[in-house]
Amino acid sequence: MLSRKSVTSFLMSCALLMTFSASVQAQDMDDFKKRMADAAAMTKKDLSEALRQYLEIRILYAGPQVDYSLGRTYQRLYQCENAQYYYTQVMVAYDLPADDAIFSRAAKDYDAIATCDAWQKVYLTCAIPAGGHVMIDDQSINECWDRPFSLPDGEHIFKLVDADGTEHVVKQTTVSGGDDIKIDLAMPPKTVVEEKVVEITKTVEYKDRFHPALYWGLISGGVLFLAGSGWFSAMANHALVDVQRWDDAYVITNEPSAKKKADDARDKVKLGNTLLYTSLGIGGALAITGVTLAIINAVSPKEVVESDLSANVTPLDGGVMMGLGLKF
Repeated sequence: MLSRKSVTSFLMSCALLMTFSASVQAQDMDDFKKRMADAAAMTKKDLSEALRQYLEIRILYAGPQVDYSLGRTYQRLYQCENAQYYYTQVMVAYDLPADDAIFSRAAKDYDAIATCDAWQKVYLTCAIPAGGHVMIDDQSINECWDRPFSLPDGEHIFKLVDADGTEHVVKQTTVSGGDDIKIDLAMPPKTVVEEKVVEITKTVEYKDRFHPALYWGLISGGVLFLAGSGWFSAMANHALVDVQRWDDAYVITNEPSAKKKADDARDKVKLGNTLLYTSLGIGGALAITGVTLAIINAVSPKEVVESDLSANVTPLDGGVMMGLGLKF
């Protein structure tokens, strides 16, 4: 038989053990709430990272609240089979009554994706720039998964966003039962424009046979035409970008209107190039004529004036842009 002293010691030990256990449970609950709050906040910024956090929480604190959060995150990531699994866990694994709030939400969300096995699958291939992210519709998934995304019927927007806010957008309509779709998301290459300036110094000699205003007028007119050719070059290059954009749209959507817009843009490219070469021809002829008259004046020079002629050459897609300048 235990003495009164032994019984007292045993009861005090039990009391201390219960107090310690309650303290640990309180610490665990605080940690659980903090982790859940952090993961919920992350769903607004990066669903893929939020999913990783919820999976880590489940290892430590498995329960209906965690499983429901996992189901919702997978659903927003268009991974409906995984979402169905965790909704089922909520309804089956924890013996929740039918009127439980989490049970009811899980049942309702499960019904919303009950037929998702027939939804069209979309595979994404992404070249995400540093600091960039990927979005599907209004969901920030932040990265492209190896597995397909199951999307309900309708038009969806796939968006690649660069760190500076530049966007590359692809629109795709999905239909249940349709073949798998593959979409490449990558920013168009950025053209690096390098301007090279070539300085040419010439000495022009004048004489009285022709008034200086004549040949300088011809040279100036030629320079203006040559300078104007840069605008026509820009017009042609702008139209060339439209050709690529509408050709891509026609490949994706097969819409006749996209093909027509691409053909119209090609006509603008031809017009711009025609005007460009015409301006170069007229400007060159005027400038050469003016220089020729100036050389004739050199027979009886009265005054010698040195002028600096600079040529600016800027490479562009499909050609170059030239500019001339005279410095007196």
